[in-house]
Amino acid sequence: MAKVKIAKKEWYPIIAPKVFQNAVLGETTVYEPQQMMGKGLSMNLMSLTNDSKRQNININFEVVDVQNGRGIANVVGYGMVQSSIRRLMRRNIERMDMSFLCRTSDNRDLRVKPLLITRSATKGSVVAKIRRTAQDFIAKYIGSASYDSLINDLVAQKLQASLRKEINKIYPLKVCEIRLMEIVDLEKKKEAKADAMAKESKKEKKAVKSKEG
Repeated sequence: MAKVKIAKKEWYPIIAPKVFQNAVLGETTVYEPQQMMGKGLSMNLMSLTNDSKRQNININFEVVDVQNGRGIANVVGYGMVQSSIRRLMRRNIERMDMSFLCRTSDNRDLRVKPLLITRSATKGSVVAKIRRTAQDFIAKYIGSASYDSLINDLVAQKLQASLRKEINKIYPLKVCEIRLMEIVDLEKKKEAKADAMAKESKKEKKAVKSKEG
């Protein structure tokens, strides 16, 4: 009687995109290489760049392709470590958190959350002007950049430095960082919203029928 061959998991490497010199991010165990598709992992930017000053940033990756038994990952998110944000807070400063959608020149929809902190307490009218200027500047910057070049600029702090220079014309900043940047699927969000509305409508109809009954 022929022996039944039992499937066995094996280790396969996951490779970073070009911005990180195609470094090996890690390994994962799967039965088949194609099962790596969609796998996500997070890495601290310090370990990717060997720069201790970047330990307050995490980069999120997702495997988007499999080639020759290797998972090819893309950056899907950039974010500050929460504990590092708490350490930045002091008395008599103004913290500004924002959240808005942007689209790159190659049509990637992104959720962007800048973090701006002034050197001292600031008037409401000045804060409002800083917010408007920051959102307009970031939207324009991202709109003229491809997704890959934007990731390069974020990692190299080029976007942050350009934004700080623009805001400093209004009021000096202590901190100018992108607290979070992530890819969003607007179509999925629309579908989810439509499903939620349909479920709510069904509930309302059932409630009306039960009252009538």
